Amino acid sequence: MKTKEKILVQALSLFNDKGVDQVSSLEISQALSISYGNLTYHYSKKDDIVLALYSQMQTELNAAINHLVQRIFEETYYLKLVNEIFEVIWKYRFINLNINSLMNQYEAIYASEKSYRSQRENILNKAKKHLIQEGYLKPENNDNYKLIIQNLNMMLYAWITDAELFYEGNQSQKIATYASLFYNIALMHVTDKGLKKYNDILKAPM
Repeated sequence: MKTKEKILVQALSLFNDKGVDQVSSLEISQALSISYGNLTYHYSKKDDIVLALYSQMQTELNAAINHLVQRIFEETYYLKLVNEIFEVIWKYRFINLNINSLMNQYEAIYASEKSYRSQRENILNKAKKHLIQEGYLKPENNDNYKLIIQNLNMMLYAWITDAELFYEGNQSQKIATYASLFYNIALMHVTDKGLKKYNDILKAPM
């Protein structure tokens, strides 16, 4: 692994453990046992590291989301791919735990988050239309799914704080637990056919 990549890996670990505001570029270089000058050769300031990690997270999220769109509700793949999105969010949890301050501090992050929210809404709307057509979800009633999609979007932002501060269960089941809460928002509106499909997917090997 090249030094530039090592810096990002170490910074991600420290940011997740201590919080982005509590970690300096000097501390990152010391944790890697490299000189401060070596670090600033690759990233002249901490802001550059934060933005590089944010860009890295977006690349991984986009890959997971595009994968989900391509195989939406394809037997076991749908739940598995939603879990992948939650895994990426957890991997870069310092970003979502500090998203308000980061959006205020970095114009690029602010613009990207606005675009990403719109992208998520489009994907959820696409999933909704597909599932209604297939008879898995109940028909729309007075734009009720608009509120559901808003709740799902809020869940994607809010779960990470709850998981970091209050989750006391099996750590290996953390992501699956919160992904299940995400599904349960939609499960209140599934048809009998949709509930059967969901239960069949849960029983199938991932």
